Amino acid sequence: MRFKTLAFAAALAVAGGAAAARADSTLVIGIAADPTGFDAEAVENNTSGFVMSTVYDSLLRYKPGTTAVAPGIAESWDVSPDGLTYTFHLKRGVKFSDGTPLDAKAVIWNVDRLLNKANPQYIYNTGPVEGYIDFTYGDVASYRAVDDNTVEFKFKKPSAPFLNSLAMVWNGLVSPAAAAKWGKDYRNHPVGSGPFIFREWRQRDEIILDANPNYWGGKPKVDHLIFKELPDPQAAVLALKQGDIQILADLSTQSVPVIKHDPTITLLTQPGLAVSGVAIPVDVPPFNDPRVRQALNYAVDKTVINKALYADLAVPMTSPLPQAQWGFDKSLPGYPYDVAKAKALLKEAGVKPGTQVELLTYNSPRGYNPAGPNLAIAIQGFLKKVGIVASVRQLEIGAYFSLVRSGTYKGLMMEGWTGDNGDPDNFLSELWGAANIPIVNWSRYNNPKVESLLSQALVVSDPAKRTALYDQAQKTILDDAPWIFVNSTLQIRAIRNNVEGYQLNPTQMFFGMENVSLK
Repeated sequence: MRFKTLAFAAALAVAGGAAAARADSTLVIGIAADPTGFDAEAVENNTSGFVMSTVYDSLLRYKPGTTAVAPGIAESWDVSPDGLTYTFHLKRGVKFSDGTPLDAKAVIWNVDRLLNKANPQYIYNTGPVEGYIDFTYGDVASYRAVDDNTVEFKFKKPSAPFLNSLAMVWNGLVSPAAAAKWGKDYRNHPVGSGPFIFREWRQRDEIILDANPNYWGGKPKVDHLIFKELPDPQAAVLALKQGDIQILADLSTQSVPVIKHDPTITLLTQPGLAVSGVAIPVDVPPFNDPRVRQALNYAVDKTVINKALYADLAVPMTSPLPQAQWGFDKSLPGYPYDVAKAKALLKEAGVKPGTQVELLTYNSPRGYNPAGPNLAIAIQGFLKKVGIVASVRQLEIGAYFSLVRSGTYKGLMMEGWTGDNGDPDNFLSELWGAANIPIVNWSRYNNPKVESLLSQALVVSDPAKRTALYDQAQKTILDDAPWIFVNSTLQIRAIRNNVEGYQLNPTQMFFGMENVSLK
């Protein structure tokens, strides 16, 4: 079976009376689900982020293969000694792909669009917003263009993650002209200044991008980039083996043995800024009792799951942070597998054997969970052993996000997270901070002690002092058990051997695709 892709050809060039044709180069990336839109600050899911990371630039970017910050649209920056003023000096002559200048005025317009309700393109007028506006700009007191190539932010209090946050795909800079043109429909017609230009989104099929010939970083090495939706893991691997796609993003761990034995394919791995587990609604009986939530953790054998479903490409979560994240507290024991303890806690909490719950899951592999819905099925089996009867319900990813982010769902929810900026706050505040109920904090967990610790850590620049605060927060969250803390996976992707220059990033985004070529 082969799926049909676009056939591109360059125009005929006539020289000396002879006609010559050159086939354009097209790189196809397999993804497991359809995006939900492409407005960087309004849409927050990895699949949309994959595409947006090739279309948009941000003020800063990450150094290849890391989450260390480097110049982006800002070629340099200054921070005042008190940590309250950030001044960015922009590259000159950069334009969005529609020709609009990307100058200080455009940068400030982007921030104003997020923070100023009077802005005609105020982002909350375009539909649901799932972005990082408060996370990045919540403590900004003022923002202004100092001159055509300089912007300034003043903060009410220091913001330790600010620079790292600016490099996230979710802070991509939008063309003001395009936002005005498309209005509420902008998220379906993205215009950035990145290496690729959005051409077409064939929903439930593919997203087609063209190389940006005027990209400030140099024209990309391939002419076209296609993100092809392949939700079936076996079909995705077959497409890779046959050469219909060149990179497989959402790779099922069950496919790893097949990939390893194919000499035309290379398996890439990287320590993952990713966690995967089950969100437990802490405001719904019997889950409002921490003993019940702790029992569910003891009930699940993470080591067996990692061997059976992840080919040992994952490690059990012993902390709310992944092991690859700085600030990870390696002294925490996590929840070892202990059926007797789980049963005792459930009995103590008055939960009777045979209690029925629903376990909601997405229906495809995710970067933080390459096993996809099979993880939910495995957890269902372990819960049954302690008397909890969980019925697994699978939804397509868009419908799944819609339900869990409504804040009304009362069952257990498969949840995972991939770090966006390399900062511990990006896990702890996003997944378990009260401000993120219910967009990301699906457990609806709210602990004042944790809120205080996280708030303190945000204004401390000393890494050792921040780590000490995060150690306390990790222990408290772990004890409160708003998740079944399952595992942290390696990032795994597969590429055909004719792909050159591709490099993984811990955030899983497709940064640096302008440097990728096909032999």
